Amino acid sequence: MKRMELAILAPSRGRPQNIMRLSEAVAGTTVLPCHIFVRLDDDDPSEYPELPNATYFKGKRIFYAASLNELAEVAKKQGYTHLALLGDDVVPETEGWDKTLMESVPDLGVAYGSDGLEHLHGPDLPTHVVMPMEMYRRLGWVGMPKLRHLFCDNVWHELGQLTTLNYYPQVKLSHYHRWNKKAADDDTYRQANDKKKRDDDRRAFEEWRDGEGLQEAAKALR
Repeated sequence: MKRMELAILAPSRGRPQNIMRLSEAVAGTTVLPCHIFVRLDDDDPSEYPELPNATYFKGKRIFYAASLNELAEVAKKQGYTHLALLGDDVVPETEGWDKTLMESVPDLGVAYGSDGLEHLHGPDLPTHVVMPMEMYRRLGWVGMPKLRHLFCDNVWHELGQLTTLNYYPQVKLSHYHRWNKKAADDDTYRQANDKKKRDDDRRAFEEWRDGEGLQEAAKALR
């Protein structure tokens, strides 16, 4: 079988307990080699614990999309074959989720499971995904550069439409979010969902989708 190794990218701010939970969940559910890469902000006073399956990277605050791209570059240099793009509030619950999603997109494509919030956003929105490193190599990004935090999942849906988009509802990558009352509201949620910033991200996504951005991505992924 072709070698597969997964880099799990999880930007975090103010939530060391979430990274501890993610670390434990990953250790208990993955069946192939993997490692968690966490991007932290240097103005975040939170103390994150040392974990055997996680490495921290710290720098100025650049928000979610740019943090994913920074971590993807690190993972590429270290030879990982696939990327999992998660939030620090995701909890993998299905044993072998990594193998199922990675094997479904060996070359190009986007694979995702159930985040438990499909009743709010529909089943066709890939909120947390696995994709092969080749996607990053060809595009030069996995978080669309003009986005701050929101609408990354809308972009991933479009990228999946260009390549392969595989949804596995039996694979539980549960989103412990304030929407489903599995997480308390905090500054990280409030800042990510600020109305003006949401409108800015929506506009950036729509301009990318309806302009040359999506066409350029299509050329890169042919």
